[in-house]
This record gives sequence, C-alpha cells and structure tokens, in this order.
Amino acid sequence: MLQKLWYDQTVRTQLIVVVAAINLIAAFIAGGVSILNTRTATKVEMDASLEVAERFVDVTLRDLAAQGKLDDLDDELPPLLKHLRHVRIMFTSKSGQVAIISPQGEASGVNETSAPDWFVALVHPEVAQRKVRLLPDGAHPVIILGEPADEVTEAWQDFSSLALIWLAINAIVLVILYIVLGRVLDPLASLSKGMHQLEGGEYGARLPSSKLKELAVITDRFNMLANALEVARKENASLYRQLINVQEAERREIANELHDEAGPCLFGIAANASSIQTTAGQLTGDPATRITNRAGEILSIAERLKAMNRALLKKLRPGPLGQVKLGDLIVELTAGLQSRHPDTQIQTTVGSIEKSYGESIDLAIYRCIQEAITNAIRHGHADKVHVDLEQQRLANGRGHHNRIRLMVTDDGKGIAPTASKGFGLTTMTERVRSVGGECLIESGPSDGTTVRVEIPIKQKKNEKGVPERAPESVG
Repeated sequence: MLQKLWYDQTVRTQLIVVVAAINLIAAFIAGGVSILNTRTATKVEMDASLEVAERFVDVTLRDLAAQGKLDDLDDELPPLLKHLRHVRIMFTSKSGQVAIISPQGEASGVNETSAPDWFVALVHPEVAQRKVRLLPDGAHPVIILGEPADEVTEAWQDFSSLALIWLAINAIVLVILYIVLGRVLDPLASLSKGMHQLEGGEYGARLPSSKLKELAVITDRFNMLANALEVARKENASLYRQLINVQEAERREIANELHDEAGPCLFGIAANASSIQTTAGQLTGDPATRITNRAGEILSIAERLKAMNRALLKKLRPGPLGQVKLGDLIVELTAGLQSRHPDTQIQTTVGSIEKSYGESIDLAIYRCIQEAITNAIRHGHADKVHVDLEQQRLANGRGHHNRIRLMVTDDGKGIAPTASKGFGLTTMTERVRSVGGECLIESGPSDGTTVRVEIPIKQKKNEKGVPERAPESVG
C-alpha cells in the first residue's frame, strides 16, 4: 500500500506533497497559537469590561441617588448603560420583571455569534461570573454578566480571513512549485525516457544538455554511456554476424559431409546387406536362415541411420535456399516438427509471400521459426503453437514499403521475468537485427510466449509487389 501511494509516485508529486504537509502542519501550529492568544486576549478584555461596567454602574446609581431619581430607575437607567460592550446588564423592574439594559434590544440571555461551535468552545474564556450591585434600599438588584459573543465573532472573522488568505497563498505557492519543479526535474524525466530507450536497445538515444550543473553532469555521463553502448552494440552485432556466418558455414560443411560421405556409405551398407540377404536366400539350411536374419537387421539399422541422416541434413541445412519456395520450406519444417512432437499441435499460416528474399533473410526466418517452436515445446511445454508469416505493405510519409511479419505464439508456461535470455533467443534476436529487422519476445509466467519478428524488405526495380505465394494454412 505504501509502495503504491508514495514510492510509485513521481519526484515532483512527492516534493509537492511534502511541502503541502509542512505548510499544513505549520498552519495547525499557527492556528493553535492564534486560538490560544485569542482566548487569552478575550479573557483580558472581558475582565476589563466587567471592571469598567461595575464601576460605571456604581457611579450611575450614585448619581441617580443624589438626584433623587431612584424611584424612576426603569426610565433613567437603560439610556445611561446601553452602550457598554462585552457585558450584559440586567435589573429587576418595579413590576418584578428582569429587564435587559445592555446590549439594547436583546431579549435573550446570550448574544448570537456567527462563529462555529468548535471555535467558540476553544476561545470562550471562563469569565461568566455574575456580579451584583444592590441599591442602597436593597431593592432592584443590578446584575452584570460577561458577554464575549461579539469579541468571539470579531476573533472568528479575523481567524477566517487569515485562513482564506493562507489557503489562497498556499494554493498559489503549490501551483508555482508544480511548474518550477516540472522545469527543474524535466531533465530527470528525459533521463528516465533515455534509460528506457537504452533498455529497449535504442543505443542512439541522446539527452540534451541541462543548464543545471548537477544535472548537466548526469546528462553528459548518460550520453557518454549511450555512445559507449552503441559502439559496443555495433561490435557485438559484428561479432554475432561473424558467429552466425561461422555457425552456418560449419553446419553447411557438416551437412555436405553427411550428404557426400555418410549417405553413400549407408547406401553401400544397405546394398551389401541386401546382396547378402539375396545370396543367403539361395542357400538352404540353418546357417542360411541366420545369415538372412542378420542381413535383415543390418538393412533395418541402415534405414534408421539414413532417416536420422536425412533429419540431420534438414536441421543443419534447410534445403536449397532460393530454389525452393520459402513458404514450402516453412511448411516442411513445421510438419517435420509436428511429426516428431505429436503431443503438441502446431498450426502454420503462410500468407502472401515471395518465393525468396535472399539467403540471409530466408535463413533468418527459417531459424527463428525453428528456434521459437523448439523452445515452446522443450522449455514452455506448450500444447498449441501457432506460426503466422506474411508480407505487409505499409504506407509512410515517403510512400510505401514492404516488410515481413512473423509471429510465433504458444500457450506454454512462458518465461519468468527474472530469467536470463538464453543463447538460442539471443542468437535469434541478433540474427534478425543482422538483416535490419526487429525481434520482440513477449512473455509472462503462465501466459505463454509470443515472438514477433519484423524485417523490412526493399522493393526491386522490376518488381510489381505481387507475391508469388497464395495464403495457406497448415494445422
């Protein structure tokens, strides 16, 4: 979960999240300090207001007593005390009702505030102490209560305004940071793209030089690495081509030896054994029977050796390339593999292709199919293998071009992601690259394997682009 939420995110996203988290923590700390200061200031303000209100009420009552207007308290007292803030002043009128003097016009016991309840609970001071001032005759008590509602409202207005300003500034900062980080980290994105290209074998990838000193060093080192890999890649490709040529030359020489030496020898053995068998058939008795049986066994062994010799010849050298149609060679190859592996169903679809594309391309296609099917059966334990070969005509900005597309798919156990590419797959890939094509191997555990080969072919001047072979399917 943590891997997906954090480590799989981009560096820019992580930095923005960190900055936003730091700002949020700072905002909570600043908010807590502000609320604490507001609570303290409100308490001080309320204590001062209660003290002022008590003295003012005392002076007012003394003046009214000196003027002999205590009996008219209901009419004289409210106008004098109605402008006092942060306090609630009440007294008992002649009718026995509790009259509210300040704030004027309030009939309820508590002022309304626009602040939310949680803010009121945090900043409301503990100053709601009742203070009573009795008149000289003991009647008509005047009650003074602390009333911080308007002070809390003012504090909430200031607090909410600062919060909105903080949100706006923080949003602007994050947007600017997003843009700036995008510019600053753009070389890293280019580096990641370049590494992906190198991983895919595109050693010609180069990165533009960065204006930042640290990133410029990285891009320069990357370009040097890519250049070194490209040189090594060309050298390896040359070595692979030489290796393939040597390998094919050795196969050709061995095939010639088998054809020119082993073939006639086996034919001579079979002919002599047949002659001995014929001669023994003209004789009678037990020795003649034994000779006939031994000659028959020699003939049987010779036939098996001749079959093995023919199979080795086909494996070492696929027929007369350029003389036999490529499609026929492919069908013969898959049919032979099918006969040797009856438990695996091999289906071959050969589309419209030409008779031959040259020995190097024909041999590359032949070997790719041979290697892919062999791997699917031997290592993938596939039940079904499908070979699809066709020539495609594609359009580009400069006209049309042809290519050969080969796909070999199987339903085997696939290739593990951690498994290294074997010599056979490596040789197949390099063989395709040596003729200017691309070879892509897609596989996953229990998902089978797909080998994709694409080889561009050049149109001959006298060629009308009409392949010589009609589509066929062999299963």
